[in-house]
Amino acid sequence: MKCDVVIIGSGIAGLTAAAILARQGRQVIVVEKQPRPGGALKRFKRDKIAFDVGFHYTGGLGEGEILRFLWEYCGVIPKLDIIPFPASGHDALRIHGYDRTVRAYFSYKQLTGELKKHFPSQSSAIDAYLLRIQDICSTIPFYNPDLPLTPFLQGYKSRPQSLAAYLQNLTGDPVLQAILASPAFLYGVPAQKASLEVHATVAHAFYSGAYAINGGGQAIVDAFLAVLKKYDVEILTGHTVDTICVDHDRVVSVVTSSEESLDCTDVIFTGHPADVLDMVPASVFRPAYRTRLTELYNTISMFAVFGTVSGSSSREYLKWTNHCLIPSGLELIPETATTPSDQHALLLTSPGCRDKNTLQQNRNGVILLRPAFWEEVESFQNSSKNNRPEAYVMYKEKIACEMLHAARKTWDGCGEIHPLAVGTPLTFRDKLTALQGSAYGAMHCLGQFNPGARTRLRGLWLSGQSTLMAGVVGASLSGMVTAGEITGLETLWENIRQCR
Repeated sequence: MKCDVVIIGSGIAGLTAAAILARQGRQVIVVEKQPRPGGALKRFKRDKIAFDVGFHYTGGLGEGEILRFLWEYCGVIPKLDIIPFPASGHDALRIHGYDRTVRAYFSYKQLTGELKKHFPSQSSAIDAYLLRIQDICSTIPFYNPDLPLTPFLQGYKSRPQSLAAYLQNLTGDPVLQAILASPAFLYGVPAQKASLEVHATVAHAFYSGAYAINGGGQAIVDAFLAVLKKYDVEILTGHTVDTICVDHDRVVSVVTSSEESLDCTDVIFTGHPADVLDMVPASVFRPAYRTRLTELYNTISMFAVFGTVSGSSSREYLKWTNHCLIPSGLELIPETATTPSDQHALLLTSPGCRDKNTLQQNRNGVILLRPAFWEEVESFQNSSKNNRPEAYVMYKEKIACEMLHAARKTWDGCGEIHPLAVGTPLTFRDKLTALQGSAYGAMHCLGQFNPGARTRLRGLWLSGQSTLMAGVVGASLSGMVTAGEITGLETLWENIRQCR
C-alpha cells in the first residue's frame, strides 16, 4: 500500500495533522494501536454512563481564539456544538488550611475581583501576576496571531523564568501562591520545575474563557473522523508500527504489526519521543540524542475514579463548576511520591453534566482525579490489563477509597459517589499508550529541552504533547506545526489565521 504520509497515533495531534495534510492533497494513513481512534479524547461507557478521560473543558474556543480558527481550518468547527461556560462558571478552589472557597473564574476581570476580595492586602501582587501572564502571551503567535510563527518556535522557552521563584518573590501568602499556581494541574509539572512562560500559555487560555463541547471529547473525535472520511484518509485501528524503514538516510516505508508495508515519504510519530527509537535503525540517531529522549522527565500520571451521583441538586452543584482541593504553597503537583494521602490535590468534575442530551438523566457521571507517580505502581508494570495480580487490585481499591473519603468530606453538595471504574498509571499506559502513564507526555520544564518536530532523519517528524505544549490546545497546535514543517509552515499559518 502506498501513501504520502503515515501518522502514528490518532490523538488530537495526529487528527489535526491528518486533517491539515489531507486538505492540502496529501494521501494520509493513520495507524492506531488501540481498537478505537481518538487517544485521550475518546469517551468510554460504564453502566450506560459516558465518561471523558482527557477532555473536561478547554480554553481557546472563543471567537478569534486559536483553537477556534485552527479547527475552522481543519473543517471541524461546523460539526461541533461549542458551549461557553456561563459567567458564573468557575473552578471552586478549596485550599488546605483556608476555610473559604475561592472561585477561580474564567475571566480576567472576574478573577481579579474574586482574588482581591479574598486577599485585599495582595492587590498589587494580583495585578502584577495577571498582567505578566497577559504580557507573556502577547508575544506568542497562538495568542497574538498577527505574529509570524517561525521566530517564536526558534526561540520558544530560550530564557525561561522559574514559576516557583516568581510566585515566591511576588507574594509570601502560601494560599495565594497555591491559587496562582493551580493551572499547573492542567499541564502536570511541579511548580519547582515549571517555567512561568509555559504556565502562562496554559493559564491565559482559561483566564480568557472556558468551553465545553456537547458530547465531550468524543464529539471532537467524531468531527475529525468525518472530515478525514471526506478526504479518504484511512485509519488502521488495532495496529502498531513496528519498523520505520530507511534507505539513503530517509524514510521510505513503515511495517505494521500485521506485517503490512506502507510505502510513504513522511512519517509523523505522535507518541512519547522515546518510543520512536525502537522503530528506527540504531544508527539513525546519535547516542547523545537517544539518551536525551530516553532521559526526558515525564509529567505526572493520575489516579482516577469514575462514578455516578444522583439527583438534580448534584447536577447543579457540578454542571458549571469544577471542584478542586489543593495544598497551600507550591505543592499542588508534588515532586516525589511521598506525599501523605490526606495532602494530595483532588479534582472533582462532571463533563457529562454539560451534555444537552443528559438533562433528563437522573444519574450523572463524575470523575475524581489526583496526581499519581509511576513509582506507585511500578512493581506491577509487567502485568497486563487483563491479568493484574490481586495485590494490584487491592492497592487500587485502597487508593479509590481514600479519594472517595476525601471527596465525601470536602464536597457534601455533590452527594454520594458510586464508583464504577478506577484508573491508575498502568491504565494510562495500557489504554492510552502513555509512557509510564504520563498524563501530559514529557515535561516542558526548566533544564529540559524537548525535541521539536524535525529530526535528523529526513521524512521522520515528531508531534504530540511532548514536543510543543501540553493539553488539548498544545497537542492540536503541535499537529499543526508538524504538518506545516512538511508543507510550508508560514504559508500554512497565514492560511489558518485567515479563518479568524
